[in-house]
Amino acid sequence: MRKMLVFALTAVCVCCLAMPAFAQLIDQDQPSGPVYMAGFSQTDLAQSFEQANGNISGAGILLQANIGTTDNVTISLWDALPNAGGEMLATASAMGTQGEWVDVFWPAVEIPTETTYYLVFDGNVTLGIAGDTNNPYPYGNVYANPGYQEFPLYDYAFRTYWDDLTATEDTTWSEIKALYR
Repeated sequence: MRKMLVFALTAVCVCCLAMPAFAQLIDQDQPSGPVYMAGFSQTDLAQSFEQANGNISGAGILLQANIGTTDNVTISLWDALPNAGGEMLATASAMGTQGEWVDVFWPAVEIPTETTYYLVFDGNVTLGIAGDTNNPYPYGNVYANPGYQEFPLYDYAFRTYWDDLTATEDTTWSEIKALYR
């Protein structure tokens, strides 16, 4: 009985070790949000950016305080603006609350570094996005209103994530059984 319990606990531990370890790490971070930049009632909201790492696994935005309460927010990753022939590479949704960050995650998408990509924001008209009109993020800018009008000195408060995938040693069931025979 004791041998079976040790075997079962060892199997659980090894299975956990055999799973790839990963961490969602922030890549790009523009946290300044003193201004109400846009409401989701506007259309064509996007932020351009350049990723420093070779993949992107999620993104987040700071929702404006005192605008709405809690509602659904969708963030999509594009290789160009949708009206410029862009292709959507990933998308995810989450519930967001006014005055707080809302982050979404998707399976990591491999991308070239230092290339311009676009986060496109969509949500219920009850929420808005915070940002800054003093150009705090030098690698991109805000797009808003029909036709994705460019605002070169403005930035939404946003962040992007990358997956730091690290391989761990895999141990097979046969190897585990052999240890306890």
